[in-house]
Formats: sequence, C-alpha cells, structure tokens
Amino acid sequence: MQRILVPSPVPAVLAFTAAFALAAGGTRAAAQGTYVRSFERATTFATEYGHVWFMSTGAASTLPDLVFAKIRSTPNGHVEVHVAPGATEYQTRGLEIATTFAIEHDGLWGLVEGASTLPDLYYIKTKNTPSGRVEVHIASAASRYQVRTLEIATTFANEDNGDWILVPSAGGGLPDLVYVKTRNTPNGRVEVHIASGASRYQQRVLEVPTTFAAEENGTWGVVAGTAGSYPDLYFIKTSNTPSGRVEVHIASGASRYQTRTLETVTDFQNEVQGVWSLLSNRPRTAVPTLAYVKVASTPDGHVEVHLAQFGPR
Repeated sequence: MQRILVPSPVPAVLAFTAAFALAAGGTRAAAQGTYVRSFERATTFATEYGHVWFMSTGAASTLPDLVFAKIRSTPNGHVEVHVAPGATEYQTRGLEIATTFAIEHDGLWGLVEGASTLPDLYYIKTKNTPSGRVEVHIASAASRYQVRTLEIATTFANEDNGDWILVPSAGGGLPDLVYVKTRNTPNGRVEVHIASGASRYQQRVLEVPTTFAAEENGTWGVVAGTAGSYPDLYFIKTSNTPSGRVEVHIASGASRYQTRTLETVTDFQNEVQGVWSLLSNRPRTAVPTLAYVKVASTPDGHVEVHLAQFGPR
C-alpha cells in the first residue's frame, strides 16, 4: 500500500455531525464536520496481533512515530520496544531493544509521552499485587527502557472493569493515572477516576460518572484537552453503528465529562483488525487526529498506518 491523499469534499452521506440521543446531563456536540483520511501506508512491520501499538507525537516530525511494544513471545522473555519513525513514513526502524521488564500479563502495558522524543513504557498491574492495590511501573525512554523510574502501589484497589491509562499531567512531572471504568458501574454509565502523578498516585483528584452509557462496541481512551483541564474522554465506536462506519464521540474534561464536544461519523468502514486512537495535533487544533493501526488481515501482511484529519463538512 502506498501513501494516499484523499481529497475533500467527501460524499455528503458522510459529512455530517450525527444527531445522536445524548444521555441525561449531557449537551449536544458543537463541532460539525467529519474525519477524512490524509495518510495511508503499509509499514516495515509484519502483522502481529495482541501487542501494544502506539502513535507517538513526541518527535519533531510531520507524521507521528509508530511504537510497537512486543509483550509476548520474545526471544529472552522480556518486553521489547520497536520504533518506526514517522519521518521515514514507517519504512525504517529507529530503535529495537529489549527492556527491563519481564513479560507479564497481570495488567495493562502502555506508552505515554514524557520528557524524551520517544514515549516512556509503563505497566499497570491490576491483579495479584502484594498489597491488593493497583501498581504503576514506568521505564524511561531516556534510558532506552533499561531503568525503571517509578514502581509504586496506588490508591486504587485491584480492578479490571475498564481501561487504565497514563496521561501527561498538565502540570508536568509524573503522568496522571486515569481509570475509565466501562463495566459494572452503579448507574450504568462510564466513570472516570483520576489519581494525580503529583501525589505519586496516592490522591484521587476526580471521580465522576460521565455522559456516556456503558458500551463495549469500540475503544475508550483519553486525549489532551483544553490547557489546564482534565484530558478529554473519547469513544471510537467500531461495530454496530447505524451507518456501518466508525464513529468518534468526545466528552470534554473541562466539563468533567458531562458535555459531548464531538459526535461524528468517519469515512472508515467498521473494522476491528487493529488499534484505534485519537492523537493531539501538532500544532494543536480543536479536534484531534484519528489514527488506525491495522495489525491483521492486511493485503501484503504488513502493519498499516491510517491517519484522518477532522474538517468542516
């Protein structure tokens, strides 16, 4: 697959802000437009499923870097990090290295932007911890993932009813810990729980039910929002959509997740063969970039990167 630039406008059937019924307490999305694909290309990586794929915006490149954390079946039993730079359109590998972490599956692996041009690697252990509390373990990109800069038990009791995510803190320093609880909530709504990096995850700075009803037909995540506010919460719905196309829904951190600032249909057909995410734009725009890393069932057996930008209808 070669790079494809998709011209605008897109067909009228796609270019609208969907008029979804909102949950009580929420308000209608204000942004109007749709996501149009701006980049699509096969990468240097052969397809591999069940690992961590992350689009990193830390390097000074037009395209984000593609970072692959291999969390199973490595030669020495350690988690590996592999990087394909956006500057080469993912055709070369800039780093391939075994990390300080042994492979483990009692929690969630992830990557978070830090002080380096590459993201830090983290492991959030959510079960079988000595204290019965969720643990955060971080290996720095600056050490080429050889040094653990933090290993600590948090304020949260062990739980796996949602997604645990580290996000850059608005105040700098350690990233904040966000728990997006998507199952078994008291009122049937998705909840957001945040423990601050500044407190070394001992203090919860926000715990709130959101405008979203609990749902499992897509990907939940958080992305940088208004400067100084909590991160925005997003849901990328990838199956069982009315139009048969992927939808993007965003609730703002500034509203404490009570207001939906975007609900739109994209030009992607529903698909679950990879990793969907929203990326903070550089330079920053009002609506983040939509990224899809397709890691299975590609025509040539290589991982693909698909990026889409939001624009007016």
